[in-house]
This record gives sequence, structure tokens and C-alpha cells, in this order.
Amino acid sequence: MTDYKTRDDRAALEADFDQLPGEQSSPAGEVSTVVSVRLRGGELSIVEQAASAANLPLSTFIRQAALGAAGSLDVRAVTARVEAIQNEARKLAALLHGDAA
Repeated sequence: MTDYKTRDDRAALEADFDQLPGEQSSPAGEVSTVVSVRLRGGELSIVEQAASAANLPLSTFIRQAALGAAGSLDVRAVTARVEAIQNEARKLAALLHGDAA
């Protein structure tokens, strides 16, 4: 975890990395809205570790997670994608076992 002197320092460092591709965004470094989130006990370190593993700034990771949770899920599209991945996995397994599919 990186320590910052103030929240403003942390926000300034993350601002350059915070823009999502294809997003209608404000000028670089301009924050349109700031939201505070309360976390219990060790939750912050868990979220920080996940953000670090994803190679994302903490605010970007939290924003993407929140937007993902808020978005509607196209069950048919997800199901089709899962089936395609399963089919590819079966083909790979067959190749690894020497079976020609």
C-alpha cells in the first residue's frame, strides 16, 4: 500500500490514470464527483490488494466495480460466452490428450 500525505495528493496521482476508455470524461485531472465509502476492519486492504493485482489505481478499481455491479447483466450474452469458453476448453483438453476433435 502506498502512503499519501493527504487525500488530495492521492487524488492528484490517480487523476492521470482514472479515465476509462470510451468514457465521456471531464478534462484530465478534473473530478466531477467525489463519493465517500465506509469500509469495515480489513476491507480496505483487501480492496487495495485487488486493485494492485489488477494494476489499477484504487479509485479506478472501485469505480469499475461499482459500475459493473450497477449495470444490467445480459444473461443470454454471458451464457453464450460461457458456452463458447467451455467448448474451447474441451477442444484444448482433447488436444492435450492426443484426441483429434
